[in-house]
Amino acid sequence: MRRRAGLGLSLFLSACGGSGSQATVAPPQGDAGALDAAHDASPFADIAVETAVSPDAGAPPDDVGETLVADAGPPGTAVTGPRNQWLWVDEPDARCANGRPTGFGLNLADDQTRLVIFLQGGGACWDAASCNPVVPSSFYVATGYGRFEFNTDVLRPSMLPLRRLDPSNPFRNMSMVYVPYCTGDVHAGDRVAEYNGRPFHHVGARNLGLFLRRVTATFPRVRRVWLMGDSAGGFGAALNMDRVQRVFPNARVDVLDDSGQPIEPPAERWAQWRAAWNLQLPEGCDPRCASSIASITDLIRQRYPNNRFGLISYSHDAVISTFMGLNSLEFNRRLESFVTEMGRQWPSGRAFILPGLLHVGFLTPTPAMLRWINAMITDDPSWQTVN
Repeated sequence: MRRRAGLGLSLFLSACGGSGSQATVAPPQGDAGALDAAHDASPFADIAVETAVSPDAGAPPDDVGETLVADAGPPGTAVTGPRNQWLWVDEPDARCANGRPTGFGLNLADDQTRLVIFLQGGGACWDAASCNPVVPSSFYVATGYGRFEFNTDVLRPSMLPLRRLDPSNPFRNMSMVYVPYCTGDVHAGDRVAEYNGRPFHHVGARNLGLFLRRVTATFPRVRRVWLMGDSAGGFGAALNMDRVQRVFPNARVDVLDDSGQPIEPPAERWAQWRAAWNLQLPEGCDPRCASSIASITDLIRQRYPNNRFGLISYSHDAVISTFMGLNSLEFNRRLESFVTEMGRQWPSGRAFILPGLLHVGFLTPTPAMLRWINAMITDDPSWQTVN
């Protein structure tokens, strides 16, 4: 199987609205190789990058092997299992885009007062063309995502925060939750659409809510939560920060957003994504949030001034700029404007900007990035934007 990652054709999007009804469809037949072939044929394949671990990152950790299946339990019950090994937790009510049930990954550490919640990235789709099951622009929407996909998921061992045995990983001793991505809506939708006569479940926000019922029961003593993700997961982390903080009232939830740059796309694209996904806004977000990304980040900044928000981005990210319909220079201009305003108005917000057109910093973290992340999570007062 070619190990090619979803490139985060994902957007920091939001929309108010209700929820659609659930409909279950049979999962398609096929294997992971067929999925890779479909991805290679997608219109975005020319801007794909390989996700092999960099030479200095070491081999994939030993804990990423065959997973155990945790005992199924009702909502609100704790998940138990061995320490430092990945468990797959089925959630029968959660759905992938094709209607197949899904779940989440869990890795329990001895320290259960500190928790990483990692939202997987991997593209986005919003209409019949982009959500086409033959060449979707978002991963796992055609096949769904379960224990098999979790065992073979190349993103899991490659992403820095999930490398349990990597001594350079500042999160290695923390408990970990891995939220898969198979709904095409940056983990923030709540709508069942219909494309080409088939139901399509944009229910990432609904799924996360179901997962959090088990997660909060599993970690009653947690005091620090780092909500993070890459690309689609980075946008999802920012959009879901408020709800995660609300379900962990005795903990502080910080966001580490890798390549989910909260800059404004063209208005017509923003409107299309909002309508297609029925994206869920932070609770109490005023009507401005339906038309402005800046209003969402302003709400997070004002509501949680002491919670840290870290953004990792390449200066001219070719993936996100293409997806937003911006050239690389305009993307860079809007990114620099956001970083400047964050420095002026957000006491606990910082950015780490890498030069170039690439996408997702977690794949090949530099020593400077590792120092920056460590300063963030240790509440180092010298933590500053690196640009």
